[in-house]
Amino acid sequence: MERRSSVRFAPSEIARMEKLVTHKKERVLDEIFCRKLAEEFNCSPGRVGSKALQAVQVQEWFRQKFPASTVIPPCLPTGSEEKALASQASAPVSEEKPPSSEENALAVDTSISNDIGEVSPDLPIDNIDKLPEIEDMQFEARSSKDFAWYDIATFLAYRKLSSGEFEVRVRFQGFGAEEDEWINVRKAIRLQSIPLESSECKLIREGDLVLCFKESNDEALHFDAHVLEIQRKQHDIRGCRCVFLVEYDHDGTQERVNLRRLSRRPKHS
Repeated sequence: MERRSSVRFAPSEIARMEKLVTHKKERVLDEIFCRKLAEEFNCSPGRVGSKALQAVQVQEWFRQKFPASTVIPPCLPTGSEEKALASQASAPVSEEKPPSSEENALAVDTSISNDIGEVSPDLPIDNIDKLPEIEDMQFEARSSKDFAWYDIATFLAYRKLSSGEFEVRVRFQGFGAEEDEWINVRKAIRLQSIPLESSECKLIREGDLVLCFKESNDEALHFDAHVLEIQRKQHDIRGCRCVFLVEYDHDGTQERVNLRRLSRRPKHS
């Protein structure tokens, strides 16, 4: 299935939009307002050489943020809950390794069925105040259709497979219900990668896993890649001039890219 190009905003752009949500409220959804903001971002030094932002991309970001989402990420059950579920399903539940920090971030108090055909109901809004520590966490998921990573707008449901692993059904940021996918929590859900400012090029080292924006005639998507070589160069008024040789994990191809096309992984992930 063909998918539209994904877009990532720089931290400074996100901070500006979040401030506008607070002060401008409903006005941020206005088409003219979004077009002017997109033009402002495109004129900034950090966007030089990058694909121009479209007003619809800015508008979609605001649409996801305002009004504030009341959907909470789905849960992963605790060990005691797994035993109860196994009893209900009349089938044993194997011991599993403790979930990773990102899996723990998805955990809330509820229950699910071991039946792969059954999924969770929507979580009630009154669960929101039970997880204040993850309100600001943002996640991304790797699509099984093109191996690209997309920001997650909403966790819709979850299920436990016969193998004992969990999947969540997600809606990708900027896409409709027709693009929803079931994603393996352990293999393809993680905290969102962080776009780099010009002054942060020193954070990237050879061998690092990065998320790289890959453009071609047919698509412009974000893929995992490893940094093979770095040519450090003097920065100028345009920002970082360093060149990074990366190898994409999904197809093994190599490409020399600038810092604007890279996002780093969170240190604690």
